[in-house]
Amino acid sequence: MPARLRIWARDIVRRAAHGLFALPGYRLSLIGRTPVSLVATPVDLWAGDAGRGGALLSGLFEFFGIARTSDDLWTPIEVPEEWLAELHGFSWLRDLRALGGDEARREARRLVSDWIDTTPAWSLPAWRSDVLAARLTAWLSHYETFFASGEDEFRRRVVTSMVRQTRHLDRAMRLETEGAARITALKARTLASLCVGADASLDGTLRRLDREVEGQVLADGGHASRSPHQLFTALRDLLEIRAALAGAQQEVPDSLQAAIDRMAPMLRYLRHGDGGLGRFNGAGLEALAMVEMVAELASPGGKPAGRAPAMGFERLSAGALTVLVDGMAPPPPPWDLGAHAGTLSFEVSAGHERLIVNCGTAPANGRRWRNAERATAAHSTAVVGDRNSSELLDDGRLGGRRATAAAERQVRNGKILLSLRHEGYRRPDDIIHRRRLLLADDGSELRGEDLLSGPAGIAFVLRFHLHPAVAATMLQNGRAVLLKTPMAGVWRLDCDAPVDLAESIYFELAPEPRRTQQIVIGGTTGTDSRGIGWSLRRESRRD
Repeated sequence: MPARLRIWARDIVRRAAHGLFALPGYRLSLIGRTPVSLVATPVDLWAGDAGRGGALLSGLFEFFGIARTSDDLWTPIEVPEEWLAELHGFSWLRDLRALGGDEARREARRLVSDWIDTTPAWSLPAWRSDVLAARLTAWLSHYETFFASGEDEFRRRVVTSMVRQTRHLDRAMRLETEGAARITALKARTLASLCVGADASLDGTLRRLDREVEGQVLADGGHASRSPHQLFTALRDLLEIRAALAGAQQEVPDSLQAAIDRMAPMLRYLRHGDGGLGRFNGAGLEALAMVEMVAELASPGGKPAGRAPAMGFERLSAGALTVLVDGMAPPPPPWDLGAHAGTLSFEVSAGHERLIVNCGTAPANGRRWRNAERATAAHSTAVVGDRNSSELLDDGRLGGRRATAAAERQVRNGKILLSLRHEGYRRPDDIIHRRRLLLADDGSELRGEDLLSGPAGIAFVLRFHLHPAVAATMLQNGRAVLLKTPMAGVWRLDCDAPVDLAESIYFELAPEPRRTQQIVIGGTTGTDSRGIGWSLRRESRRD
């Protein structure tokens, strides 16, 4: 069965299953034998934030820059679905743990008890598989910290709820998760098996996990979705599974460790100088501290991979300059959910500061921004006729028209030369986009050339989106822009064609994107095969 048809069929089955889950009597089907206590308790690997813990203790819940008080906490008014998912996922328990003290412990118990009272029946997004998996993981990982010393009746209610949630996860995860979210669900199922002592269930879960890892983790350590975010998420979850198995004195499968060993260098490969991930295919909103913790736990003091032939990103690095480039076609189904039409887009960072970026991904209100953030125009690449280089569908996937791409890397006299091309505009305009990037051996200059070849007279635009911290000033000749950063000094972008500055946006952990600017270079295709040449070079450093 073709992949798109399988996706369509699964969507129909999922909607039917949701109708079943919503029936008043469904919760009765989750009742069954419940252990008196847990036989093992995993430990949360990640550091919390005591400051956020203090805010939680005072009744203030803030996610993605949107704050609500504990009044009507589980059904707040006018918050996006992503906010609710974060709330019901309970990963913020680690912030109360970081705060410490009896008051934080009592508040954690009160909030969990309140959730059990107010959300016993299936609802979305609280009982969605990825949210449920996050919550189950958080409760199990904080059982010893917050719940084990509670009253007998409270502990019984918590264990009973976790067992019932696990039963529902078994039924729903195949329908509701794919990609890294499937590994998240299997992580929660692994932890639940370890904690209730179900060896047969554990064996089956690990076999399913092995199949997922084999299908999702590429030979070079990348992720099949070509999303740095999904790579990060999957690696984080595999590290938690490894730690839980080791803590329960269970053997860690060789395949799991081998996947971690491949993924860790690739995660470093996709990081900028500030430690964050390149903003490709839905990435860019990961907390920098968490990315660092995951990288260090996976490979202490490790180095980036040398290449990414399977995941398809190119990294140029010299001196303080780091360049990340999307040099491959978008992922095929079923891995294309959330994929962007950003083929041949690139980002540049100097030291710990970003200069040229892609617009990124909205942390909340995703449906409002989804088509805009995925569009080619939201990336630092060429746009032909105000169209996308790959067809974007409203369901978050890609259509039948997809860019094909190729990249070649050479080293000439110490300089790294990258030659790329894509044919996303082959239909209907018969246009090919070629991009060449040459990085000086000391990182002082990046030279580029963009050529759009095909029938004459078709309009195109080159876009270079700038980070909001960059102050851009047009120079008098109209073919250069001065870029000032707080720490990385002053850089100058020169072009052999007229340039302009226009408004742009940049997504961060806030309700609305930040305003920023983009450098725009317009042109039309013709018989001239020289292309548009440009260079980015350091003008001066700041003390």
